[in-house]
Amino acid sequence: MADKVLAASDEIHIADYGCGTGSNAILSIKPAVKSFADRYPGRAIYVHHVDQAENDWNTLFECAAGQDGYITLSSNVRPVASMGSFFSMAAPASSIDVGTSFGASHWLSLQPSISSKGALWFADLQGEARLELKKQAQRDWETFLTMRLRELRRGGRLMVSTLGAIPDAGEVNGICSSGRHTYRAMYHVAETMVNDGLISEHALRDFLMPIWFMSREETLEPFQRNKDLADGFSIERAEVVPAQHNPKDIFADQINAPQEYAASYKGFVRSFTESTFRHSLLRGETDQTTKANLNEFYDRFETLIKNGAGKYAFEIWLLTIELRKQ
Repeated sequence: MADKVLAASDEIHIADYGCGTGSNAILSIKPAVKSFADRYPGRAIYVHHVDQAENDWNTLFECAAGQDGYITLSSNVRPVASMGSFFSMAAPASSIDVGTSFGASHWLSLQPSISSKGALWFADLQGEARLELKKQAQRDWETFLTMRLRELRRGGRLMVSTLGAIPDAGEVNGICSSGRHTYRAMYHVAETMVNDGLISEHALRDFLMPIWFMSREETLEPFQRNKDLADGFSIERAEVVPAQHNPKDIFADQINAPQEYAASYKGFVRSFTESTFRHSLLRGETDQTTKANLNEFYDRFETLIKNGAGKYAFEIWLLTIELRKQ
């Protein structure tokens, strides 16, 4: 994508929205940095890493400067921290040549406040609750796109790649979402903790993961109703396809080692749920109680995965959209 973008000034600006600790994002950014450094060796290249203030910024910059990082590609490269939500402006207007977002844009701007009896996540919601959450998700996605339209310079490109969903008549709501078995396993574990009196029934009833994995059709909806987006962006690509590696089970390579397999799933799920659970579903009266609830949940989840023999595998369909600012 970067190869298609010609520099428009003496400075080149790349932005990664939702960078996290950089372990994956750095490898995605590196080819774009190399593309510009090779074609414009004398120009300054700024990489804007965008994430919340509580992000582990030390680890991010260690990755950027590490053996697999991009800092060594050119003495003109400078990483920049842009702290804050990507649902607001993250860079000056008309400044970004290339923007990327990997595995981040499915997060919602706010924790939903919707009764969700029988469901832990959006894909199993039904009726008014599902419609309400979809409206929130669509508002957030439209806001994300609007902010990026302001930040990209004319001719600049944006690529968003994250977890997606595909039509499936046999699934709840006619949609099959990434991670369906794993999220349902999480709900089962939460139910056992309710039954054992460790968390309250109303805590589970009123909790939803603040995510929405879009289908291709949902991804394109804002361009159909928002004239500014339709006129401002050219849609170069929009697709939802299975992941290239282990699309049916991200840890399929470990399936014959049940303990290792379960431990990998435990760490994977904990990495993206603990912060949310800590402040909502598993929050106790004291910090000690909250910590105990968290450990109990993930230990139970690990046991369920170990005994499930692949039943709760995390499937991945990747949603990718590439846009060019007109």
